[in-house]
Amino acid sequence: MDNQMPDNKTPKYQYDHYDFGDMLDSAVEAGSKIGSSVLGSIADALAQAGDAMSRPQPDSFAAWKRRLERKWKNGGQTVGIVLTAVGWTFTGCFGITALVMGILTAVGAGPLGLSQQDFIALPILFGVFTPVTLGFLFMAVVGTKQMTYFSRLRKLLRAANDWTCDLPSLARKAQIKQETAYDTVTRAVGSGDLPNAAISDDYSTLYLDDSLMPTAAKPAAAPQAEPAEPLTDAEQFRREGMDFLNYLKVCRGKLGTDADEELAAMQKTCASIMGFVHNHPEQLNRVRRFREYYLPTTRKLLDTAQGLGDTDSANAAEIRRDITGILHTLNQAYEKLYDTLLQDVSMDVSTEIDTLEAMLRQDGLTHDFEADFNTRS
Repeated sequence: MDNQMPDNKTPKYQYDHYDFGDMLDSAVEAGSKIGSSVLGSIADALAQAGDAMSRPQPDSFAAWKRRLERKWKNGGQTVGIVLTAVGWTFTGCFGITALVMGILTAVGAGPLGLSQQDFIALPILFGVFTPVTLGFLFMAVVGTKQMTYFSRLRKLLRAANDWTCDLPSLARKAQIKQETAYDTVTRAVGSGDLPNAAISDDYSTLYLDDSLMPTAAKPAAAPQAEPAEPLTDAEQFRREGMDFLNYLKVCRGKLGTDADEELAAMQKTCASIMGFVHNHPEQLNRVRRFREYYLPTTRKLLDTAQGLGDTDSANAAEIRRDITGILHTLNQAYEKLYDTLLQDVSMDVSTEIDTLEAMLRQDGLTHDFEADFNTRS
């Protein structure tokens, strides 16, 4: 038996060779599973957050206060600050210029060593800068008032701790006089700066949410007036006529002496026409154009004349002259209309008188005064 010697070239242990590609595939598969799990968790969390955000959240009083105060600060108060800054800045600039121009104008051309032609620019500049200064001063005052109003309103809002506030306590806490606080709150409620707010009748309580206001504290609804019966055409004309006569009375003294004379005559004639129609409502249809066109047009012309103010320009004087002239023409037309109405009625009256006298004679109820006179003679 041959003893075989171990071959030292043959490895003692056999190792399985592991492929590197398989290791990479396994690692990718494991990483994919982990990544999917993480991404799924994130997606679930985002979905839950979205659901929570989509659900209406109750508005806390503090959040409501912050939002409203921010609205005031970025809105009305900012406008007030801008108006105040611009107004006072330009008031100072133009005011100083106007003052200098006024002083130089008062000094005169001689002391200043200016010719009359050069000097004339000074009063012109004074006349220009003075109204501009007043305009910017008005802007500054308006801006200051608005800025002060919103500043007080913000103080009151910060002092409020609940939707229902005791106004005297709120004013004390905000360190504002009660009368000033009442005025500020009333303005804010009326203008909508405090939306959905209400004040009790006795001004003791401010409800920042009017739904919290008890029924007893709400202003009582005005009693419903019984529907008035519709006016007849004659009654409506009487009202319109009285309004026109009062208007003519108000216009007197505003358009000059000549116009006043025409207005006085028109008031007298129109009053006669309206009194006639009141006593003879069956004649109302005959004054329809007088009612529906002439009177409104007359009023429109008088409004135009008064709208000119006290200006003495040539155009204004011509317009006043034309309107005064048409007033005279209208007076003649109104007098003719009144005479026409009286003529028709006069004929009816004469007929009625003749008929009445005939019936009196027929019944022996008249006395022959002429026969008595002849007998005495």
